[in-house]
Amino acid sequence: MKKIISFSVILLFVQFSFSQKVYHVDYNAIGKYVKENSEAYHKLTERFEANDSLLTNDDYALLYYGYSFTPKYKGSMDRWNVLDTLYTEKKMNLMYDKAKEFRQDNPVSLKLLLYLIKVTSTLQKKGELQSYIEKYKNLVAAILSSGDGKSQQTPFYVICINDEYQLLQNVFDVKKINSQSLIKGCDLMKFEYSPYYNGTEIYFNISRSLDHMNEIFK
Repeated sequence: MKKIISFSVILLFVQFSFSQKVYHVDYNAIGKYVKENSEAYHKLTERFEANDSLLTNDDYALLYYGYSFTPKYKGSMDRWNVLDTLYTEKKMNLMYDKAKEFRQDNPVSLKLLLYLIKVTSTLQKKGELQSYIEKYKNLVAAILSSGDGKSQQTPFYVICINDEYQLLQNVFDVKKINSQSLIKGCDLMKFEYSPYYNGTEIYFNISRSLDHMNEIFK
C-alpha cells in the first residue's frame, strides 16, 4: 500500500519540482481571509470533499493552511492511536468508521487520509480509495509548492508536525532520520539518504503549530 502512495506522490513531486511556481505562505493574509470569509472557506472545503477537478494548487494551499485558523485546529496535538490499534487487530470496518469520524474535525490531515487509503484498500472500496489518494496527493503538492526545504528562508510549510514525516517517508522515501532540531520556527530534519531529494537535510516551517501551542498555554 505504501508503494502505491509513494509512487503516485513521487511522480507528482517531480512534476512540481520543475514546473510549479512557489506558493508564498502568508499566515497573516490567510488567517484574515478565513476569519472574514468563513462561508467561502466552508464551500472550498465542500469542493475538496467532492474532489472538484477544478480546484487549483492555490485552492489546496488555502484549504490546508487555512484550516489552521479554524476552531477545530489542534496544532500537532491530534491523537489517533485507536486507529493503529484497530488496524493491528484487523478491525477494518470499525477503523473505517472511526477514521471518517475523525476527518469531520480534521479533513486536511495527511495521516488520517493515509489511514483511510489503507483501510479502503483492504475493504476494496475502490471509488473511495481513489478519492483519498487524490486528496492526499493534492495536499502534498500544495505543501511542496511552499518552498524547497533547503534553508530557513525556503522551508516546506506544514501545520502539523506529523506532516513532516508524511513527506519524509512517503514522498522522499527516507529510511532513517539522524536528527531533528528546532531552529527559529523550523524543524531541521537530517537524514542519511533520499532517492528523491537532493540533499540530506530538510527545513520544515512549523510556526503555526508552535503559535497555536503558545496561545493554548498562555
